[in-house]
Amino acid sequence: MTAPADLLPPGLAADVERASGARIVAVRPRGGGGASREGAELSLAWPDGRACEAYMNYDVHRAGAGDDAAFLREAAVVRGLSQTGSASGLRLAPFIAAIPEQRALVAGRVEGEARFDHIKDADQKASVGADYMAQLARLHAADPALVPELGGPVPIRDQVERRLKSIRTASERGGTRDPLLRLAADWIADNIPREPDHQVIVHGDAGPGNFLYQGDRVTALLDWELVHIGDPMADMAMICLRTLFQPFIPLPAAFAAYEEAGGGKVDLDRVRFWRLLLQAGFARGGRYDDPSAPPPPNLGMNMIFSLIHRRVLAEALAEANGIALAPVVLPDVPPAPHDHSFTVALNDLRDVIVPRLSDQQADTKAKGLARLVKWWRALARYGPAVEAAERAELDAALGQIHATLAAAREAFADAVFAGAMPRVDAVRLAHARVARDAALMADAMGGLSGARFLPLT
Repeated sequence: MTAPADLLPPGLAADVERASGARIVAVRPRGGGGASREGAELSLAWPDGRACEAYMNYDVHRAGAGDDAAFLREAAVVRGLSQTGSASGLRLAPFIAAIPEQRALVAGRVEGEARFDHIKDADQKASVGADYMAQLARLHAADPALVPELGGPVPIRDQVERRLKSIRTASERGGTRDPLLRLAADWIADNIPREPDHQVIVHGDAGPGNFLYQGDRVTALLDWELVHIGDPMADMAMICLRTLFQPFIPLPAAFAAYEEAGGGKVDLDRVRFWRLLLQAGFARGGRYDDPSAPPPPNLGMNMIFSLIHRRVLAEALAEANGIALAPVVLPDVPPAPHDHSFTVALNDLRDVIVPRLSDQQADTKAKGLARLVKWWRALARYGPAVEAAERAELDAALGQIHATLAAAREAFADAVFAGAMPRVDAVRLAHARVARDAALMADAMGGLSGARFLPLT
């Protein structure tokens, strides 16, 4: 029989027991929180006879959002707001323990469903969505002094400049320049909004998938790894990003519910600014081919999330600059010589491997692997023709024939980073590349292939 500690990364079980004072009776590995963390359900028992069911998110490889300081802020918010939530009406899972060294946060298990798309009744969708927005309004009304670890307000311009610095750094990471991120950073720098009327506790990752519900009521707000003091419109913008991957109520209805609950007027211009800024932060791309980078929890899904963010960023950047985009489609080419072998592998994963997996975490990773196989199949079939089309497009725009696609991309980056190409042309070219990448991964994306921002009005 497998010991509970053996189902967790080395040393994590002992750290949880030391921090909580409880003994781990049972462990049930889960898929984790979001795209960046792994998770487990725990049965805990204390020496005085108390027992409870708990849930733990952990990121022992530090592959997720934020840094160690961000984890400490997250733990402080869960501890502080879960203890005062009953007075303010906020609903959080009760804090049990935090292990900063492994970025592990343990909280009491709260009953509820996280998948908003599981709601089929229209009235229930409307009620849950409105209740969530009311919870967000209560969060924004909470006194930041309840969580002193968050620090005091910082001017919004300074917050944006700090994020801009990170985006610009990412645009030149590892000696590889990213024209799309540079173009986004330039637009952001030119459009920083005025200071908001007041700053609040910003959840930082607000939206569907980051709360639990039961019936027509939200039971807990989840995933506080991006929490900070800032502009409340940043949470409205983050809802826009999260609806790329999960359904929610229409945004005009969500914003109206927020205002009716006392959250203040939703400023759509500020929402658009934060939406593009946050999108740029999530569109940096992963170091998936870098052997020195920590392995992502689910390579297939992480790559898909990253690519969707990049495509939507390119579309939002074009909209912000008033640029009309032409559709990008894959060329008509026959299947590659080894196409059938990909089909065999996919059938084995779908029909043999996944049905026999009782471990939910392994099941999640196997499905992620199937997405990778679909992508590899598309690369084998369409990759050469797609690369030829991109090279011809760059050659025409730059007025020079390049020996390789890598050389053409380098010349394009030179032009963007030097400000030597009109922004309209540069945005169109950056979009064309990411649109082709998305087309190659469309089969792997499945239903996510059509992810777009929902209308704000």
